[in-house]
Amino acid sequence: MTAPARSGSTPDLHALDQRLVQEVQAVHRALIRDRRGELGRIAPEALTLVDSLERYLAGGKMLRPRFCFFGGLAALPEPPTDEQVAGLALSGAAIELVQAAALMHDDVIDHSPTRRGRPALHVEQSAAHRHRSLAGSSDEFGVAVAIVLGDLTLSWAEQLFSQALDSSEAAGRARAEFDALRTEVMCGQYLDILHQAGGLGTGRGTTGTGQAGVDAVADREESGPEAAALEVIRWKTVPYTVLRPVRMGAALMGADDQLLGLLSRWSIEVGTAFQLRDDLLSVVGDEDQTGKPTGGDIVEGKRTVLLARTVAHADEDELALLERTIGNPAAHPEDVRAVHALMVDSGAVASVAQDVRQRAGAARALLEGTDALGELGRAGLLTLAAQATDTDSLPR
Repeated sequence: MTAPARSGSTPDLHALDQRLVQEVQAVHRALIRDRRGELGRIAPEALTLVDSLERYLAGGKMLRPRFCFFGGLAALPEPPTDEQVAGLALSGAAIELVQAAALMHDDVIDHSPTRRGRPALHVEQSAAHRHRSLAGSSDEFGVAVAIVLGDLTLSWAEQLFSQALDSSEAAGRARAEFDALRTEVMCGQYLDILHQAGGLGTGRGTTGTGQAGVDAVADREESGPEAAALEVIRWKTVPYTVLRPVRMGAALMGADDQLLGLLSRWSIEVGTAFQLRDDLLSVVGDEDQTGKPTGGDIVEGKRTVLLARTVAHADEDELALLERTIGNPAAHPEDVRAVHALMVDSGAVASVAQDVRQRAGAARALLEGTDALGELGRAGLLTLAAQATDTDSLPR
């Protein structure tokens, strides 16, 4: 991790970042060890759940723990103490468990075959079912295990985060951020499911919600496919990827409301840019680097900003291509490649990439235009944002 150039000198940011990663990994190893003992006492067969989680946690970028860590450092005028690093690492480790649980369930919902270059959990468990010649449907078994382990991982995340807290006001505010993170990501997941079914932004998903739900729909300034896609990003990705981790770390280190507000504005820009970039990578990225099949969002029919802009510029023949390809797992590979080319040639890829760069620039200006941040935190957040919003490898 290379820090962006700024005046003055700071401790080695790379070494500090690596220390955070090592401490999070140590927390996870301890958790796996303890849970292995706990589940082994329940039933030896249950140990497979711990083994699967251990494999699942390996290889992650730990982006969310890093946001939490450098959000915390942004609230500190001096380098962190060992105790502060430990507290932020414990919080980051809990966030990473929420991330793992969300991905286990997300891969089931999206029918994703791979995760981080390996079989997704439900696919792995389906294969294990077939290998052992167990009774029933292998696919249903794999889905069931992914749901169970995802739920179990969420409960362990709660237990882990509780260890980072004391009775201070700062700890109470950090707790509120962690609670909001879990609620928002699950509501965001629901909005994503509803959006995929064509029910977001139309008012058709508000039946039985009462006046609050009706008012929320009425208050939207925009409607249409792109606005709906951005709303999913706002509630599914932004809170648990950037906003809540950053605010959690800062709150834990005693940040006041003014600083939390600044970090919130920055997080919304970075989190939105991050997801827009991720949508691009799912279509035009390098499969070896993303760990996900390129074109997966095309055959899954993900209703992204990229797709909305592609549809908006398509002619009659191109709309027919999109109609027979988007959301069709059996789509002909030539059609998938044609949709890929259409997204590039129509300018949709370039326009979304430009949005990513504009949001990244706005976020950078927010951090560089204030003296309210600790220098280590500022440098770390600037570096993380640059990594999370990089578009240099994308087609122009």
